[in-house]
Amino acid sequence: MKKRFFLPLVFAILACSIPRLAPRPTSIPLIFPTSRAATNAPATNPSPLSLATVETVAPTPLIGAATSTLATNPFSKILLSAEHIYYGGACAPKEITFEVSVAQPEKVFSVVVFVRLRNLKKDKQTGWNEGLAMNAQGGGRYSYRLKAVNVASYKEFNEAWLQYQFVLTNTQSEIIGRSEVFANKVQFSRTCP
Repeated sequence: MKKRFFLPLVFAILACSIPRLAPRPTSIPLIFPTSRAATNAPATNPSPLSLATVETVAPTPLIGAATSTLATNPFSKILLSAEHIYYGGACAPKEITFEVSVAQPEKVFSVVVFVRLRNLKKDKQTGWNEGLAMNAQGGGRYSYRLKAVNVASYKEFNEAWLQYQFVLTNTQSEIIGRSEVFANKVQFSRTCP
């Protein structure tokens, strides 16, 4: 009887002492908490960045209690390369470059720009895109070049407004600031006037 108990114990000790036979620990995925606050954005997209979009023109605060906030105006500069872009015909430009400077760069990990189209004459608009990560230029400056043909549903309108909003996040992917929704600064057209 002692042999039956002793023999499996010896095998277990030997197996654990040989590295390739020893049981390996399982990896536990790390889950970081995220805070979600109610927004005016549609609830159809679970992406945390999609919560950054709003349906109104006025800025809406989306700062959770645990999120560190930025200054009242998180941007010190917002520049555009064009006020009118075209997706068809021989007209130019066919792209726009957004450039922003943030007021407190030490708190900002990324800047994301959201865009959509709104018909110039009718009350029809597309949904917000998933968000476009802007390229860090250093010194708190970020830029993104958007081609007209890369705007979702761009062929739906002959004339539209390219609406956009900038959203700031920290290293935990929490939203720490946003611009207003720019509703009528950039015209988006199929062909030349």
